[in-house]
Amino acid sequence: MVVRKETDPVTFLNQVEGLLMHGEAQNNLPLGLLEDRKRTGTDQVCHMLTVIERENPVYAALRTPPHLWILPSTEVMEKPFIKQLVDYLHGGNYEVPGVLGDRRAVQWFVEEWENVSGLKGSLHMEQGIYRLDDLQPIADAPGELVPAVESDLPLLQAWMYQFGIETGEKNISERAEVLAAEMVEERKIYLWKVDGEPVSMAARARATKNGATINAVYTPDIFKRNGYASKAVWHLTDKLLRSGYRFCSLYTDMANPTSNSIYKRIGYKHAGDSIVYTF
Repeated sequence: MVVRKETDPVTFLNQVEGLLMHGEAQNNLPLGLLEDRKRTGTDQVCHMLTVIERENPVYAALRTPPHLWILPSTEVMEKPFIKQLVDYLHGGNYEVPGVLGDRRAVQWFVEEWENVSGLKGSLHMEQGIYRLDDLQPIADAPGELVPAVESDLPLLQAWMYQFGIETGEKNISERAEVLAAEMVEERKIYLWKVDGEPVSMAARARATKNGATINAVYTPDIFKRNGYASKAVWHLTDKLLRSGYRFCSLYTDMANPTSNSIYKRIGYKHAGDSIVYTF
């Protein structure tokens, strides 16, 4: 068993797509990142590793600095695959600030990395990955979903910053201005407005072959408990399904039962877990 480093995202995707498509919704993050790179041809640094056994790919991992290593969910998951990956990263002096992804893979990785590095892993978040194939009807209510425009940037930047704070995502809060500007430019972020006033937001993130991911769902405290986030997600999901995607997916904080119940009511079903550890 060996680990092979790949530098071309198209080649890497061709190698590991069969592994990742076993759980397309669960692996929306690595698949979406690779599809974006395939489409845009960006030269941003990306570490792409394939675990090879008898000339066949059996596992994969990737990282786009400064983010964490991504450990996908695969049909066949064995501890030796993860140990081989850990040994390769440690032997190659790779930076490993943390890992996220499939629960078993992450737990095995943390155990092995603690042994070889002497660093202690810290659980940062337990997330649920939800998938929706059939949107369930909800009660009609005043309001409309509109794409955010440049004049909304000050508001969006403030909301994005607070979203990063509330979710514990330091990278989001620190890059709130840049992220908001990029989302507006790419027409990915939407506002739920009531009587013309923005009260909630939601964004379309990466896409896989058959699905689209929703993220950055946020409602300021003064507007919470009015069902605005539910409306924003429902209408954005409907928009994405009508545009041709077969399903939508999103991440939830498993420690937040309110958001989990909201998504279930409109048709999202738990598809897997993604846990996050930092070192």
